[in-house]
Amino acid sequence: MKHSFINFLHFSRKERIGALFLSILCVAVFAFPEIARHFRKQEKSDFSRFESEIGAFRQAAKNTNTQAAEPFEFDPNTASADDLMQLGLSEKIAGIICRYRDKGGRFRAPEDLRKIWSLPEEDYLRLLPYIRMETSDNRPIAEKKSLQKAETFLFDPNTASEQDLRRLGLPAGTVKSILNYRSKGGRFKNKDDLKKIYNLDEEDYVRLESYVSINQDVSLESPRPVAYSGGDLQRFTAKTVAKSPIDINRATETEWQMLPGIGEKRASQIVKFRQSLGGFLSIEQLGEMYGLPDSVFQRIRPLLSVLQADIRKIDINTASAEVLDAHPYISSKQAKLIVGYREQHGAYATVDDLVRIAVFSDRKWLEKVKPYLVAK
Repeated sequence: MKHSFINFLHFSRKERIGALFLSILCVAVFAFPEIARHFRKQEKSDFSRFESEIGAFRQAAKNTNTQAAEPFEFDPNTASADDLMQLGLSEKIAGIICRYRDKGGRFRAPEDLRKIWSLPEEDYLRLLPYIRMETSDNRPIAEKKSLQKAETFLFDPNTASEQDLRRLGLPAGTVKSILNYRSKGGRFKNKDDLKKIYNLDEEDYVRLESYVSINQDVSLESPRPVAYSGGDLQRFTAKTVAKSPIDINRATETEWQMLPGIGEKRASQIVKFRQSLGGFLSIEQLGEMYGLPDSVFQRIRPLLSVLQADIRKIDINTASAEVLDAHPYISSKQAKLIVGYREQHGAYATVDDLVRIAVFSDRKWLEKVKPYLVAK
């Protein structure tokens, strides 16, 4: 057995020479391409011109950004996209910063700007000395320039036009908030009510406080007599006024017109305001309606009551930004922030979760709007 196995593995001299030659031939065949590559003259592609053009383009773009950039003090929480691009940031990065803020994000310290992952480190280091977080003494340069050109004159925040508010040196965002507040039925009854505008800077309020002049007697609609009702003034007899108070959540336009100072147009406005509000919780809410003079409200107040408050609530987990914006207590920006935060962090467990959004730290506003919201 042993000998047969050895005989099986035994090769003759010729066989051994043949096997060795075949092995050498195989190695030579497989190694030839690699060996030949070292002896063959390789033709190199000339990319020098292309590379020089790329280098020139990058340098030109860098020089253009550097020349266009105007380093100035700015607050990343309030700077517009145009301001950010003037600082030398690309349109894409400026858009990312604005979207971050729109979804409730806030920069609390200069170092927080690094949260923008696509912001190049060199841009961050270049802009770091110019970052000024919003305080009573530090404002974006655009607002400082506006203040330098600001005029001071007596104005009524209930009737002042957009142009007048801008002449007073108010930022565009604040002007928009005031006009939006008025368009949804809001009314400034005294100068302190200006503080309802959440983005009105304290310094602006102090600067303009002494110039606020609110006319309590003249209707904001037209110079009609206060007792005008759209018909004969003799309609309002003692018998009419002596009737039981009307339920402001149930009264029809016809019933509203039975009150002193309420005509057809004003009655229609009240009903529309009630519908957009979702129902009245108190009589005082009627006094907030734009177009209803306080003198008229005080006159009809004894004739009003809230017998049943059927409040229509908005589900903040399903409502769109348009639906939220339609509510008198919610601005367009607040509506977008509510929806943006929901899309980014998921559904709200309760309405109180709104305080997690940085700009919604005003508990007074939340308590005011809370009865009209629900989180299902």
